[in-house]
Amino acid sequence: MSARVREAEASDATAILGLVQAHAAFEREVAPLSLHELHTILSADSPPTRLLVADGDTAPVGYAAVTFDFSLWRGRPYGHLDCLFVAASARGRGNGKQLFDAVVKLARAEGVDRLEWQTPSWNTDAIRFYLQTGALGVSKQRFAIPLR
Repeated sequence: MSARVREAEASDATAILGLVQAHAAFEREVAPLSLHELHTILSADSPPTRLLVADGDTAPVGYAAVTFDFSLWRGRPYGHLDCLFVAASARGRGNGKQLFDAVVKLARAEGVDRLEWQTPSWNTDAIRFYLQTGALGVSKQRFAIPLR
């Protein structure tokens, strides 16, 4: 059975941090986000990201983080799906689809006409999932440079 998707609240911080850490480990990374930082984000009047959670029986089993930016090339705003993750124990039950659909609904409500995201090239399950949503793969190389 799939979970109910809702906007995250400050009281979800501990559960979300666990999901963020599991997500980072899955992608062979480390997430330096602290519980205090996440609680601050979730408590902000104008948070830098919108967080959605998929509720399980006792705690969130997945999350999605969305930001909104502006594309100069296109001359309009767009949504950026920064993260979408479902705990391994909750996969295959429609939780990822419910989160994704909620992200699309949120992006439309924000007035954007495009949603963008990336996933590791080795994550074939995610690629297959996103293609099933009607998304098109856009080939680009992603770069990052540490500034601190």
